[in-house]
Amino acid sequence: METCIVLPTINEANNLRILLPMLRNYLVDYDWFVVVVDDGSTDGTQDVVAEFAKATKRAELIERGVRLGLGSAIKVGMRACLEKGARSIVVMDADLQHPPDVVPNLVNAVLRDGVDLAIASRYIGGGGIVGWSFKRLAISKGATYMARLLMPWARSIKDPISGFFAVNAERLRGVINLLSDSAGYKLILELLTLFHVKYGDSFRVVEVPYTFRNRVYGESKLGAHELINYAMLVLKLSNYSVLKYLVSLVIGSIVGYLLFNVLSNMNPIVCNLISIELSLFTVITIYQLLMGMKLQLQYYAKYHLVKYVAVAVKLMLYMASTPVLIALMVSGIIQLLMTLRIITISPTIIHVI
Repeated sequence: METCIVLPTINEANNLRILLPMLRNYLVDYDWFVVVVDDGSTDGTQDVVAEFAKATKRAELIERGVRLGLGSAIKVGMRACLEKGARSIVVMDADLQHPPDVVPNLVNAVLRDGVDLAIASRYIGGGGIVGWSFKRLAISKGATYMARLLMPWARSIKDPISGFFAVNAERLRGVINLLSDSAGYKLILELLTLFHVKYGDSFRVVEVPYTFRNRVYGESKLGAHELINYAMLVLKLSNYSVLKYLVSLVIGSIVGYLLFNVLSNMNPIVCNLISIELSLFTVITIYQLLMGMKLQLQYYAKYHLVKYVAVAVKLMLYMASTPVLIALMVSGIIQLLMTLRIITISPTIIHVI
């Protein structure tokens, strides 16, 4: 089988009546199959799938009865596709927000071009978003930048939080047992991390443009719970780098303050320089240890630059009569962002199960 499409559903009967025939039309030149994983729909979703399966012999319904989570639904569907011997597996929403005419492009990227992961992207040339409010667009962009900042292995990808993608089945087989059930609609972040760890530079990713549109029927499954899960997932995959840096910064600041008081009888300039230098050394040492990294001299030099840039920004804000709290927050954020950029975060020690 050339490709198998995974469709997780909850009350998508009206959308499936449109989507399934469209997939059949767009995949007419392929050996294809559809696996619908349903979590207890009450609108006749099961009947729509059963009718399509009877007519085409190219669909299967896995009914789980209750909401067990989007991440686990996708995993169940992908396992079913692997058992059927699919060479490529496509994951997409059943609500028509992911256009079925893009599926052949994703499949071709895997089967014809030999890439391991083809991501349908809203944020590359030819892609776009229609019908979103400013708030929803801001949330999406913020989530994208968060992933790209905290996960260096995803920085070259414009849309690392896409929920629409095709994956090489053999590559997937090597990591599927490590996927968690909690990734939800951003399971692709775990895939990117696991593929990076297991296959390194041999792993090939490409982005395929598409235009995202609002659903026609039904209600969005995206809520506050999914957003919280997303933030926790990114922190987890980044080895909690932000939290560990903040801990390091607090400890380093305390060390610097204590030393400053101990050396208070010395020349003020010398006293400040010594306390600042020890504080810097403490921060970067503790941070590297917490991240499970070998201590590297280059990071000490780079972090000096980061710290003094932040200090310069803070002084300029003071000179501009900026409130102290705002000046401290701005300089602190700059220091954090620069630190995360200059220190490589390794996912090899991350356990995503």
